[in-house]
Amino acid sequence: MAAAVASLSLLVGAGTQLPTAAGTVTLGTAWAQDSSVSQEEVISYATSILEMDAPRNEALSQIRTLLTGTGQDLASIDMSCTGTANLNQLPRNLRNSVRTVVVNYCNQASDIVEANGLTVRRFNAITAAHPQDPALTDQIRSAMIELQQQSANGGT
Repeated sequence: MAAAVASLSLLVGAGTQLPTAAGTVTLGTAWAQDSSVSQEEVISYATSILEMDAPRNEALSQIRTLLTGTGQDLASIDMSCTGTANLNQLPRNLRNSVRTVVVNYCNQASDIVEANGLTVRRFNAITAAHPQDPALTDQIRSAMIELQQQSANGGT
């Protein structure tokens, strides 16, 4: 579950842009103004986080493979959807390949969020709100545990 929660930062950024297949989506700074989150949104959010885990791990694996033998440390690279500027520190021959993996993951993450009934903007609002709202964090954690248990029990 900790790895799934780590996905929270992948779509977040203040006044930054989210790369998508159709261009970029600018993310503003007003997301966290409405921190009232319905139970339905909590479930959609938790579902999105859990569904993002496999594509995130695949993207990280692909990037690790690309970096093998380069001396580059994956941990030193900001792999968030809004932080791709530091990819310029990579060797020139790797930049586009790594950027492609990150953009593909970000597009998948955006699709997952929207398929679960949230907009990227609302997902980011919840992501920004929960660190300041322990009750919301607990609701998200509980929803994730319940969803994982339902999945383990065959969806019942």
